[in-house]
Amino acid sequence: MQNQKIIIQPQNTNEPLWTQEESIAFECAQEAIVDMMAICSSEIELEKKKPFSNINKIKSLNTARSNLDDEYSELRWDDRDKIARIRRDYGSKIYHHKKGDNIF
Repeated sequence: MQNQKIIIQPQNTNEPLWTQEESIAFECAQEAIVDMMAICSSEIELEKKKPFSNINKIKSLNTARSNLDDEYSELRWDDRDKIARIRRDYGSKIYHHKKGDNIF
């Protein structure tokens, strides 16, 4: 059996593969992940500047940032459940971080 590539196209070639709403949701999820990575980076730098840095906290934040990077790379526009979870969970964390709350 030969490997065959399956290409899925809409019935009507003028029909978009996704809606504007889906596109916006996907981009918002991407931005939320990027914001979370930036928060991790800033928290790492703040911890490093302390006279007695908490190495375990730095390692934990580096791991979190790495996991976020993986999540960003693996995110697909049609994964509606994952996009909704990212927007809900990370959106809340970003909100609380901007209020000055510790989210890690």
